[in-house]
Parts: sequence; C-alpha cells; structure tokens
Amino acid sequence: MPPVTPMRFLAKAGWSRLVSGLVEDYLVYGTVKKDGFPAYGRITNVRDLILFQTPTHLSAKEFLFPQRETLLKFNMEDGGHEPVVDAPAQVIIGMHSCDIHAMNLMDVVFAYGTPDANYLARRANTIVIGTDCFPDQYCFCPSVGTDKVNEGFDLYLHPIKKGFLVRTGTERGGAILKKYASSRQATASEERELKALDKRKEGSFVTKLDAPHTELPAIYAQSDNSPVWDKIGAICYGCGSCNNVCPTCYCFDVKDEVKPDLRTGERVRVWDGCTLEEFSLVAGGHNFRRPRSARLRHRMNRKFRYLAGVFNAPFCVGCGRCIRTCLVRINIAEVTNELIREYRSR
Repeated sequence: MPPVTPMRFLAKAGWSRLVSGLVEDYLVYGTVKKDGFPAYGRITNVRDLILFQTPTHLSAKEFLFPQRETLLKFNMEDGGHEPVVDAPAQVIIGMHSCDIHAMNLMDVVFAYGTPDANYLARRANTIVIGTDCFPDQYCFCPSVGTDKVNEGFDLYLHPIKKGFLVRTGTERGGAILKKYASSRQATASEERELKALDKRKEGSFVTKLDAPHTELPAIYAQSDNSPVWDKIGAICYGCGSCNNVCPTCYCFDVKDEVKPDLRTGERVRVWDGCTLEEFSLVAGGHNFRRPRSARLRHRMNRKFRYLAGVFNAPFCVGCGRCIRTCLVRINIAEVTNELIREYRSR
C-alpha cells in the first residue's frame, strides 16, 4: 500500500521550480500541444508543459513500452548475442488517474510469468507525476473504477485556484518534492475547495456503462453470437487505431533484422494489434479471425472478459481514446451497453 501522507500545498511558482529542477537532472516527458492537440513530448523548459484536463490523444505507454525497441544484438558468424536494456532515468508528468491505472495493469502484465526485463527496468527508472483531470464527452472512467487512484505514482497534483494540492505516493516522490520545491501542509479551506471540484467532476460524465464492470465478464461471455458484432464489423476499417491509442494494449511482434553486412543484426520488438488482419495469420495462409467483426469481438472481450479473469480487473480504463480516434465512430461504451441490454432482455 502507498504511504499515507497529509495533502500539501504547492504554489505555482514552486511547481515551476520543481519542473525546472527535474529538467536539469532527468529526461522529462510531459503533456504538450502538438498540431493543436494534447499529446506527450519531451520537456526541456517548464514553459513547454501544459497540464490538460482531458486525455492526450496518445497515452504515455510509449515511454515504458516503446513502439519499437531493440531487445538484443547478434552476430551470425560467431553466434554471439548481447541483450539490450535501454532504461534511462526519466520523468513522466501529467498522467491522469485512468492512465496510471493502465500503467499499473501493464506493470502486472510484464511481471507475470517470465518477467520482461526491458519493461520492468524502464518502469523502475521512471518517476510518475500525475495530475487531476476533468471529463470530456468520451470519458467513462467511473464505470470501470479508474476515476481515482491511490498508487502507481510518485506525486499527484490536484489543481486549485492558487496552486496545487499534492499527494505523495512514494518515498521517492516525497524526496523530489522536498528537493526541488517548498511546500506546506494544506489548509482545511484548500481541502474543501478540492472536494467541491471533485463533486463537480463526478456530475460531469456523459458516457457511462449501464452495468457494474464486475458483471461484464459474464455479459460478454453470453455475447458471442450477438448481431452487434456484424453491425460494427461491417463499418470497421481494421486500421488498428484503437489498438495504438489504448493504454492497456500490449501485443507485440518480434523480428530479426539482419544488417547489410549479412553478419550482424538486431532482434526488435514492435507494437502489434488484434484488429489488424495479419495479426491472426498463421502458417499456410490460414486466418482464424479474418472477418473484422471477429477481430472487434476479440478486442472487446480482451478488455472486459478474458484478462479480467486472469488479473481480476477490466483492461479498459475508460479513457475514451478508442472512441475519439475511430474513423467510423465505433464506441466501445455504446457497444457494451447494447450487449448489456441484450443480456437483460433474455
């Protein structure tokens, strides 16, 4: 369990000093604006950072699980090989509660069975500074229990009028706060202000699931023959956008790439996605999930049924990114609610 520490107040000037100090000592990534949209990028100056209330279009997953990474280098002449673990000390600023929940799930996945040395080394060297948020029309994190978070971060910021209320999640976070900025214990009036903001946030969610997430595995288990899959499969492009933006999709492909000298090479890991046609292609050209409807059904079952049975939690964190990104407006919340209605009408 994370340490229980009193809420502290950090002035805006103190926040600027903290970020500036981190930039001096670490590789820092945070929320920025790219082409007019909220995104993550390298922070070299505190002025680069924008703390968005709504989610970034891509999650921070790429800083822990890169889209492409070298796992080892090999020499085919002498059979030599050298593992590659690139895990620089880094800071991620601006993660919302849903994304921290997603990261906590990824921590469990990559430690499950045979631990993944690359991910776990990178995670251990990553300082996480979360920040409070406000929903847009696509967010549904309360429906999956990710609207609040108590672990997985070093510091967590709650913006109020005069600055920030800060929660400390680790001893490392407390040391960072003490080293780079001055803070004080929050007053009762500041904590009341935060409670009022939380109350306003709770009433602002437009998108909701119509059943508790604990019931969804059973509902999805009865949905294999639902007409909803053919309906959304008929319009899906199979482009994989939903996989790419999802903070809990972790499927990958591994390829050996030989250098032009035909002697040396690298084994690389790249993201893959279950909605892509070649994902389920096997020897002989057979594809056991060729229809897009089958691929969509598999993806949504992964989010609400299959992995929930293994890790005791849904693998959808309600960030809404797949809904925002889908070119044909397939909405995972609406699909789930349709399956809920079918289940209850039986």
